[in-house]
Amino acid sequence: MVHKDIINKDMIIFDILQQFPEAEKVLESFGMRCSECLAVVNENLAQSAVRHNVELESLLTALNKLRK
Repeated sequence: MVHKDIINKDMIIFDILQQFPEAEKVLESFGMRCSECLAVVNENLAQSAVRHNVELESLLTALNKLRK
C-alpha cells in the first residue's frame, strides 16, 4: 500500500513545490532549476528527470527525506 504523502514519480513538480517548498533546494542540487521553468505546471517528476538526465530513484530518495 502506497501512502498518499510519499513523493512519487507521477507527481507534478508544481504540486511537489507547493506541498514541500524545501524541495526546490533538492531539485537544484540535481541540476534541476524547476522554480525558473514554466514546465513545472504540466511536467511530472519522471518526465523532468529524463529531460535533465537525472537518476529518478536517487532523486525520489532525496525528496522523500524531506517528509521526515
